[in-house]
Amino acid sequence: MKFFRPLFLAMACLAAGAAAAQDYPNKPIRMFIPAAPGGGVDSAGRILATYLTNKLGKSVVPENRAGAGTMLASDSLAKAPADGYTILLVTTSHTVNAAVRKSLPYDPVKDFAAVSEVGYTPDVLVVNSESKIHSVAELVAAAKKAPGKLTFGSSGPATLSQLEPELLKDEAGIDLLHVPYRGGVPAVTAVISKEIDMLFLGVVAVAPHISSGKLRAIATTGKNRIPMLKDVPTMAEQGFRDWDTGIWYGVVVPAGTPPAVIATLNKAINEALKDEDVRHKLATVGIEPAGTTPEQFTALMNSDIARWKKIVEKLPQLKSND
Repeated sequence: MKFFRPLFLAMACLAAGAAAAQDYPNKPIRMFIPAAPGGGVDSAGRILATYLTNKLGKSVVPENRAGAGTMLASDSLAKAPADGYTILLVTTSHTVNAAVRKSLPYDPVKDFAAVSEVGYTPDVLVVNSESKIHSVAELVAAAKKAPGKLTFGSSGPATLSQLEPELLKDEAGIDLLHVPYRGGVPAVTAVISKEIDMLFLGVVAVAPHISSGKLRAIATTGKNRIPMLKDVPTMAEQGFRDWDTGIWYGVVVPAGTPPAVIATLNKAINEALKDEDVRHKLATVGIEPAGTTPEQFTALMNSDIARWKKIVEKLPQLKSND
């Protein structure tokens, strides 16, 4: 009998988990958003939360958990119960952190379970509208003429907005000066006020200022041009082959969440991404919907971590001291 007791307990736990999954959801779901209110990440999370609330029949409540380059939100999720009632809208920053941070308060792979990718948006390379720079070629020429004089901003050290210009420096053989800011908004303000010369940042954050004439877009970082900025060529079109440093969005849950719960969330998310209203709302903030299976999203995150680790090995100065 003693031999069968552990097996019985394990089977009982599995049965309880399956029963709970069948009843899921029976209370509100918290969605951590790793950014402050406003901007692309927050917009995507709230658009998705509204649809999931209607689809699942229980409130999906967005909670902004900004800080530490999205690590605060990831750490909060890693410590949450694995029951499907706490989910996280994760971004490319999650995999960038895994590559550039010397230590993390969580395991970026083992502590999470993928649900689905949600969408993709490129970054945009912008300068002040009064700048003499109209293309990446002109930017490179100006940097070579005055090494170390041109400045680029970022939303903080070890963020994608720092890594992209560092890649440009390496590939173009130029020297640029990094000026970090505490978030994307002050970095955008700095370009507008001519405090810095250039900035790579998400299309959502810069599009209004491009439309108003305060900023000039000279390149996008995805594989293809985007409808919102159809006249702006990609980095690849301007001589930087295979350049693709856009931002993906997705949903993850704590590791150990029942597969049936993940399947329920995955189905609801993919149905949301087929809804014309949801697709339109995401498009207005520059996000291209992209639903996947949990396995496909897991593969994307793992390949992204490997890719950024390889880049950091080549450019060790990108490794954060934090």
